[in-house]
Amino acid sequence: MAVFSMQCLVLRNLAEAFKFPRPLIKILKQICFLFVFLNIECWALNTASASFFEKRAEGWHWYEDALKANKVEEERGQKLNQPSHSLSANPTQVIEDQRKKLEQKLHAAIIEPTQENLIAYILAQRALMDQSQRFSEAWKRVVMMTPSLDETLIHPVDQNARHVYYDEQHKDLQQRIKKLAQEYGLFFFFRKNCPYCHGFAPIVRRFSEKYGWSVLAISLDEGTLPEFPHVKRDNGIATRLQIAHVPALIALHPRTGKLIPLAYGMVSESEIEERADIITKIIPFRAQTEDFKR
Repeated sequence: MAVFSMQCLVLRNLAEAFKFPRPLIKILKQICFLFVFLNIECWALNTASASFFEKRAEGWHWYEDALKANKVEEERGQKLNQPSHSLSANPTQVIEDQRKKLEQKLHAAIIEPTQENLIAYILAQRALMDQSQRFSEAWKRVVMMTPSLDETLIHPVDQNARHVYYDEQHKDLQQRIKKLAQEYGLFFFFRKNCPYCHGFAPIVRRFSEKYGWSVLAISLDEGTLPEFPHVKRDNGIATRLQIAHVPALIALHPRTGKLIPLAYGMVSESEIEERADIITKIIPFRAQTEDFKR
């Protein structure tokens, strides 16, 4: 604008000296203004071009600084999560150090949830997850290459295979219970006025017929049951066997006097089978030296 004012002043002096007509003076002013405008535009273009070539062509990469910042943060997190232990370090101590560092980053992020603290915790957690994934994949490879270590061959997880597994397990259980029934007899203790005894009697009857048990029903009140019309009166055997609750189902070896308590109270047939399986494998039989033939 200063240049334009100076040019206008010079033009006015010339017009007064040479007495130019007013229309000509107006045209000359417009020409001066046009020259000033063109000079300003050229200066702006030169400045922009210099800035453009100095900063390189950014185009659509206006977010380049943000990407660089994120990359720097990620590299910083990777450096923080790089194992600082040597190969000869105690593995237990290494895991403990990793756990403590992760907890410290978590606590720092909770107390002061800045971007830096959150990124540090997220990257540390990701590093541990990657480590766990590598362990899991290595485990699978070893099991695949060593079938003897594959637990699913013993206890399958496939739905169809599990049906076969349970069927075989049940067949084996039935064989063991039948073998047990050849050596042991059943004592069924009940009372006539006990509703659970009446409900349990059909279950005992089916169980004994299924596996070939011989059942001796003993009434503690001289009553009878429809399923067991021929009963024995308690002659003190319930006291000697410490039968305090009815109904009670006890397996007894007639020669050795060993006892297997199969049920106290009303239970299902499958539960009797499960108890027979567990008790015969885990709990040692309680020996009785008394003669129970009386």
